[in-house]
Amino acid sequence: MASDTAGPLARQALDLAKNALLVNLRFMNAAFARLHPFPVPGATLATDGLHLRYDPLALARLYAAEPNELTRAYLHIVLHNVFLHPYPGEHVDAARWDAACDIVVERTIAELDLPATRAARAARQQATLARIDAALPLATAETVYRFLDEEGLADEELAELRAPFYVDDHEPWYRLMTAEGEGGPTEEGRRAEEQDDGASTAPASGPAENGTDAELPPDAASAKKSHASHRGMDPADIEQKQAPENAARAIGERFADTVNLDRSREQWKNAALEMGVQLDAYAKLWGVKGANLAMNLRAVTREKQDYRAFLRKFARCAEQIRVNDDEFDYVYYCYGLERYGNLPLIEPLEYVEEKRIRDFVIAIDTSASTKDGLVRRFIEKTYAILEQETSFFADMNVLIVQCDAAVTDVARIANLRDLDAYLDDLEIKGLGGTDFRPVFAYVDDAVERGELANLGGLIYFTDGQGTYPARKPDYDTAFVFVDDASAAASPHVPAWAMKVELDETVIVDDAPQAAGASYPR
Repeated sequence: MASDTAGPLARQALDLAKNALLVNLRFMNAAFARLHPFPVPGATLATDGLHLRYDPLALARLYAAEPNELTRAYLHIVLHNVFLHPYPGEHVDAARWDAACDIVVERTIAELDLPATRAARAARQQATLARIDAALPLATAETVYRFLDEEGLADEELAELRAPFYVDDHEPWYRLMTAEGEGGPTEEGRRAEEQDDGASTAPASGPAENGTDAELPPDAASAKKSHASHRGMDPADIEQKQAPENAARAIGERFADTVNLDRSREQWKNAALEMGVQLDAYAKLWGVKGANLAMNLRAVTREKQDYRAFLRKFARCAEQIRVNDDEFDYVYYCYGLERYGNLPLIEPLEYVEEKRIRDFVIAIDTSASTKDGLVRRFIEKTYAILEQETSFFADMNVLIVQCDAAVTDVARIANLRDLDAYLDDLEIKGLGGTDFRPVFAYVDDAVERGELANLGGLIYFTDGQGTYPARKPDYDTAFVFVDDASAAASPHVPAWAMKVELDETVIVDDAPQAAGASYPR
């Protein structure tokens, strides 16, 4: 066997893997074309959002031995990019994020259940996936990350749990994040990326203007059979041409260092949007099961709300006394004391009309499906916003209502000291089923009694699994869902209410994350 067989065979294996996937996932053609092959002898399988790094020898031998394992691994890596997993938050715990991303991707692949991706690893994943399914109706990397955090697993337990899901090295993800913090790629790197973008990376199906209208590859249906030409080849016979040691190092250094992070993220987000548009049609036509795929695509493409800005939408105009430090004349004040003894001369008070919040209701769904810790974090985030005197009156009238199928607790907050005391002694009450109507009835009665004379609105923090009122109230209402999984699994929110999907990273975006967060280098 010639010593340079590994490179061509590895590229052929990648093309065959893509063709096998395109039989059922034609809507992913554009996503497959986004990933550029990047052979590096001796390297681990990985992606940096632009390249697919692989060892040609190892990849060719993997396909010769287990073609489905390579096909599954290829889809695994592409889904990482489509779901924007290589772009973690600044304070994320790397070990839990890596495990969460791998679990979500493998769960999606398991649900698709494509013939080309059935591999032995699936059996080893079933126990963990059953735990995830029992805890989370629909899973994103964020919700699984939170689940793993709440489980409180030790590092060894987390590594053991992740092992059946492990496919690729995630270290380049954190290298990208580090490079962004240091100013991003060099100009030379940008030119290298532009050069790579101009290269032909489309699968064997040929070029396509968009990934959805491409003709099915002529050999796609027989992709598995095409491996027959290599069936008699022993993986041990596949050899790799030896490259100069310094040459391999120079190639490897380009990986993850030439990627424009913002550009790469936006391109994958656009690919996810295109996939989402086409998924429903293909699911009906081809019988593809894609509930988790569709939900993760929605999570990627939706615009996350700034909770602070959202809360300010409920403000009402009112007069507020305010001292203008630029215009207040302290000389005039002191002159009065000096001239008349105890009679200072002061100017009339100035009033200014501003949009601020005085009367407000925060309803907290404390049903069994809403986690205690998440409820506390939501209140703490709201507290952080209430602290800003530029948004709220010094004397406020805020009701915090805990409820499940009935109102279980009502706290009236008149100032920030009351809010501090409420958080110090916070006790979650209820944890039964969910019915939204009792809260609206309570607020309606409070308005009639004059206790909420200038009601700015009602925000209902919930998982959405409850009964909504039949009629529109006389005040603005918003149902806030903590994540896409809750929003997707909930009944339709009435047309008269706002629906806001805020994942936990948005809710706690100003709070420091777990100490001990680590970033591999």
